[in-house]
Amino acid sequence: MENVAHSGVGWRIGQLDAFRAVGRRAPLIGLLAANLPDLDVLLYAWNRDVGTWQHRGFTHSFLGWPLFALIGAAISRRWTGEGRYRDHLGLWAAGLLSHALLDWPTTWGTQLLWPLSDHRFGLEWIFIVDPMFWVCAWALPWGLGRGGDAAARSRAATVGLLALSAWILGSGMLKELAVAAAPEPVVAFPAPGAPFFWTGVTPSVPADPQVRRYWLTLTEATPAGTFAAARGPHVDQLRSSHVGERDLWMCVAPVLLVDEPTTDGGAHLGVVDLAYTNWLQPDTYRFGHAYMLSSDGTILDRDAGTQVALGR
Repeated sequence: MENVAHSGVGWRIGQLDAFRAVGRRAPLIGLLAANLPDLDVLLYAWNRDVGTWQHRGFTHSFLGWPLFALIGAAISRRWTGEGRYRDHLGLWAAGLLSHALLDWPTTWGTQLLWPLSDHRFGLEWIFIVDPMFWVCAWALPWGLGRGGDAAARSRAATVGLLALSAWILGSGMLKELAVAAAPEPVVAFPAPGAPFFWTGVTPSVPADPQVRRYWLTLTEATPAGTFAAARGPHVDQLRSSHVGERDLWMCVAPVLLVDEPTTDGGAHLGVVDLAYTNWLQPDTYRFGHAYMLSSDGTILDRDAGTQVALGR
């Protein structure tokens, strides 16, 4: 989830009566705690591979963020001079936990059990940017608590957080309606406008060489193309490379747009992610890569971005 939503939830947590002892800076501390896990994006500046693999890892884990809560509480207690250490610790724990809980319903998931497991828990209920998060975490509590005292603001914050929880759970329920509207079994991914719009993709199974995509609403499914499944010797070669393994992991619904041999025994390979490409531009493919593979599977060249030349 994007950081405007994380910030709003952290701010409202800091306004709750449970953390009033922390003092007037409690909402700001909650905001900082709710955003701190995303500091791991700095890993991209060090190394792109590390950033890709470790984002939503240690700082997002139930086993990792307690360390940040202990340190953060000591710093904020010294900074504010108000409340007890355990009051600050509770606020930091709640803010950090909120970050993991907001990332969980999105695509790509979060490594909640790192380092015991690098499995990414993701419900795929919420698009990465959802304006209802801004309404529930910012606008609604502001409107309800405007001009009131601390108790009124706490009640307004509680209403906002409960409304947000209901929206997330409701999105999961509406996803099931969208999946039921498809004419065949599909995996649904939140599209812009979710939970009312989804991208449905048929599972890639050995018996079916094709993958079919649908634009889904709560009541109907519109066919949106048939594509070659991302399988075959060239894809296996691609997966055997570190870059290929990373790229294909990032593609939650990868398909082949082109798989052509080259004169030197290699291959020209084009892979895109059906889940997150070409909603607005039907003849343009984003979230994809074009590869030139040598005869031994080594990646000779790799282009990212819009793949117009690969065709449909």
